[in-house]
Amino acid sequence: MLRRLGALVCAAVFVTACSAQAEPVLYRADYPHYESADALFDKATLVVEARIVGAPRYLRQVAAPDPAVTDPKLNPQAGAPPAAAAQPEGPPTIITVSTAQVLKVFKGQAQVGQSIEVKELGGVFEGVTYAEEHTTPLKQDSGYILFLETFPDSPAALLNPVQAKYPLDASSNPAPLPENTIKLTRAELETMS
Repeated sequence: MLRRLGALVCAAVFVTACSAQAEPVLYRADYPHYESADALFDKATLVVEARIVGAPRYLRQVAAPDPAVTDPKLNPQAGAPPAAAAQPEGPPTIITVSTAQVLKVFKGQAQVGQSIEVKELGGVFEGVTYAEEHTTPLKQDSGYILFLETFPDSPAALLNPVQAKYPLDASSNPAPLPENTIKLTRAELETMS
């Protein structure tokens, strides 16, 4: 089963794609929404300034629909007789794992210079693009402020793929993604620590 990807509230992922898999696959997932940078900071187990280094790696996970889920949008086999449950697996879940080199620690257990892995929903696998709706993936050789949840046996995950990553501008100031209404300055972040 898919390891918890960030603070994903809805275990189901909606997927749309044509049957030939030539078209991109679009994921839709629900995440907690935060009202302020303070709320993000409080919820995160790790807050760092980091630079994405090296090429990402991709994980493919296939999960069968949960028979306990009766909503046909979440489980296409809802209401089907038990024999139908042995039908083909659900669509794959592709996860991109990026390596982030820690430049500064604002909260949590990490050290400057340490590399941590950060996972995000989506990526390119076997020539097919899998993308999460309304998000911008982490970019190689770019700097970010990241609000993360950490796990002992899995890469760290963003609390929210839009609200929990702030690309750094040319002056190393955090800038919110276009759909993120939470503004954050480096001075505010320093006072939260």
